[in-house]
Amino acid sequence: MIYGAGKTLFKVFGRLRPKWFSSGKSRVQDIGLIGCGQFAYATIGYSIWRKYGNRFAACYDIDRTNHASFALFYGLSPDASSATDVIADERVKFVYIASNHASHTPYAIDALKAGKTVFIEKPISVSIDQLRCLASAVCSASAPIYAGYNRPFSGAIRNLRTEIGSLNKPMTLNCFVSGHVIGPDHWYRRPQEGTRICGNVGHWLDLAVHMLSWGELPDRWHILIAYSNTSSRDDDLSIALTSERGDLINIVLTARNEPFEGINETINFQQGDVIAKIDDFRRMTIWKGPNIHKYRYWPKDVGHNMCLIQPFSNIKRDWKEVEMSTLLMLHIANMVINTKSSSDFSFSSELSKAFN
Repeated sequence: MIYGAGKTLFKVFGRLRPKWFSSGKSRVQDIGLIGCGQFAYATIGYSIWRKYGNRFAACYDIDRTNHASFALFYGLSPDASSATDVIADERVKFVYIASNHASHTPYAIDALKAGKTVFIEKPISVSIDQLRCLASAVCSASAPIYAGYNRPFSGAIRNLRTEIGSLNKPMTLNCFVSGHVIGPDHWYRRPQEGTRICGNVGHWLDLAVHMLSWGELPDRWHILIAYSNTSSRDDDLSIALTSERGDLINIVLTARNEPFEGINETINFQQGDVIAKIDDFRRMTIWKGPNIHKYRYWPKDVGHNMCLIQPFSNIKRDWKEVEMSTLLMLHIANMVINTKSSSDFSFSSELSKAFN
């Protein structure tokens, strides 16, 4: 129950896919969903439902069981036979994309070209070519796009930013993440999906870029990766990034055992006279000089609720920040694919190569 009764219930429904219950309909049905898996059913569905009611108008999933059960629960017609049907639906003004990672960019581009507001789950792209095409589509689009990187929207990160303000001083950020165990046949393992760097680690790389952007984002970085096992090199690894300014970012992903309550993360931070520790986005302690501030978050707040309603709220994320974190993520994913342990990275250089 760490997520609260409502979200826990939706998570249970997402696992059971009941045929005897419906979430009911709202007066407005203007959301189209592509990808009807557990995350869409329980997390996207709940975050929208708790604030605005059931605004879904159409859905599609290549897994017809997921498609049919989502349509039944949310009171939709199961007739859509493709993502194109969802995008073309005249009722749909907002397209949420929660399909497999390699399909995010193509679906987002099609939806933007159709004039729809787009919410694209992470990662926004799994290759530089995809990111280049998406960036071009975003520049030409008449409607906005939002990304599903949720940690910047968490209560802890927002409270921490209030304490920090904008400091152009070196930052130390350490993220220790106990992730899910995934088997060899899991779809994350398919080469086209971008490894767990795109599927998981991108969250904390994006968080680092977001926090660094509270001041001035350093351009040049040196990256070191330690692999515990090169035969499964994206499961248990440590990534250390150091900037020309002296920033130190360290991300450890371990997946040796299945966390009972889902992904568990401990984040330690230091910048200037501020030290902070975030315990699984349930508690945070901030030491600022001689002062100590303690926060508790219940239900556990990893930022999903606020992130997922960006298309309808005044609290939004800078899209350029997401493009920058994606460039860094893709560089590190390529290192992992090629079992590289050391590399240099420049945001300005990667931007020039990707978009010029």
